[in-house]
Amino acid sequence: MKVMYIELALLLNGLLLGIMTSFMVVTSPTVFKTLDGENSKKFLRHIFPRLFNFCFFVSAFIFLFFALGDFFYGAAVALGISISFLVNTYILTPYINRMRDLSSTGNKNSEKSFKYLHLASVLLYLLNMLLAVSVFIYYYTNAPYLIR
Repeated sequence: MKVMYIELALLLNGLLLGIMTSFMVVTSPTVFKTLDGENSKKFLRHIFPRLFNFCFFVSAFIFLFFALGDFFYGAAVALGISISFLVNTYILTPYINRMRDLSSTGNKNSEKSFKYLHLASVLLYLLNMLLAVSVFIYYYTNAPYLIR
């Protein structure tokens, strides 16, 4: 039964990576190529919180299934990823939007803050992707020792 939980979590982990990669490689570049500044701003302000919340729920289920399967590394990573999506949604994104609005009025300090906050958000997103990949690497290099 524990193996089933782990395999389900691994499947969801792959889904999470696919969603994140798709957004980064397909959605974001397409938005900037097809929409003007105002419409891309509106779209991104609506899509990012939804993306982050969806990824939070997927990673929360990954955590649950890894925990039920007694795969501690996977559970710890999934918990960290879940928390980071909440941080991105409810802490970083509102500040990023606020600094972007202020920088569009010519405020140089807020423009600098926007760049740093946006960079932090992107790096957190990329870190989550690397952590999700690390779960596969750890699991498949240690699988004979994990499954009993």
